[in-house]
Amino acid sequence: MTKTNQSISELIDFTGEFFDSLVEFREELHRNPELSWQEFQTTTRIKSFLSQHGIDQFASPLETGGIVDFKFKENAPFILLRADIDALPLQDEKNTPYCSQNPGVCHACAHDAHTAVMAGVAIALNKVKPPLPCNLRFVFQPAEEPIPSGAPEMIKKGVLNNVRYVLGLHMEPRLPLGTISLTPGWINMQSNRLDLTLNGPGGHSARPHETADLLWIASRIIQDSYQIVYRELNLLDSAVILTFTAIEAGQGYNVIPNQLKLTGTLRLSDEKKKADFLTRFKKLLAHYESETGCQIQFTIQHGSPAIYNDPELIEKLKSVLQNKFELPFKLVSNFRTPGGDDFSYYCKDIPGAMVKIGVRTDQMTASLHEGKFDVPPESIKNAVLFFLHQIVYWDEI
Repeated sequence: MTKTNQSISELIDFTGEFFDSLVEFREELHRNPELSWQEFQTTTRIKSFLSQHGIDQFASPLETGGIVDFKFKENAPFILLRADIDALPLQDEKNTPYCSQNPGVCHACAHDAHTAVMAGVAIALNKVKPPLPCNLRFVFQPAEEPIPSGAPEMIKKGVLNNVRYVLGLHMEPRLPLGTISLTPGWINMQSNRLDLTLNGPGGHSARPHETADLLWIASRIIQDSYQIVYRELNLLDSAVILTFTAIEAGQGYNVIPNQLKLTGTLRLSDEKKKADFLTRFKKLLAHYESETGCQIQFTIQHGSPAIYNDPELIEKLKSVLQNKFELPFKLVSNFRTPGGDDFSYYCKDIPGAMVKIGVRTDQMTASLHEGKFDVPPESIKNAVLFFLHQIVYWDEI
């Protein structure tokens, strides 16, 4: 048996012995979720859990979150493995012993599971200490969810210094348990927030002709902007999704308001399409200002870029999966989602890959960002073993 195969055998054995503790850690995080930039107790729990298992080099470049470096080889570059740690402003609707104890806050995007996976990988490697051809940097990142998000702030603190590759994961309820997606090219869209404020004369609902009738104008803007997406843009090479999600205007049934606020999201797989859309959209707004006399203020908050999985790195991961694994993973090679994720910042200029781990079972069918969302413990173990195999066999493929 080679040293590499012996290391994998030891890692698999340790993961089995350690698995119950890892599940308990994930459930502890799930019971105690914290919102973006407020993950103080979450950070303390991660640091404590790692320390209990012999990892004391936890550094905190920001107020929350942290990094752990393993230097296995002098002067070698790092592989960065990233987990996100924040929760969502959402009520937990599950009836489980580990459901959220913080009202209105819930780990409904699997960040607790992502954190448990990367902590498990770090602890297993620290326990077995296999001979590795590279150094490793584990990043436990705060504030993945908001705009602006945490990844750029971590990058400003130098987490990408001397990094050669970046790896991440996301639990995916649209894929069944036992599947894994290794998809090249774009896999997540950029998500941008659109905010419009319309101002114009209001008045009595019996005399709309004496007002700007902002609700009517907003309805026209919504319809015409959807027309831009579905009829004017060339979407053969990319995808664009425009969705308006909130209108705030008026209170009385017989009063036409003098101000209206409209909010939406613009999602794109190719950022070049954004400029094309915005040119047409601003022209549309100017048309309605001129036609109706209302004033329209428009702002856009630019979200994380679309995630682009490096094709060569994906092939490397596939090769290890297919040639070195004894795990019952079913490979999926063409799985994409319109959701956004700020993991994209890490792999903007460095080859990177986000792995999607299937979690859907007959008992767990809720989607991401739903109060009933959960992950089966087996998916955590599968993900830990996947990354351990990739790291140990890194130089053999």
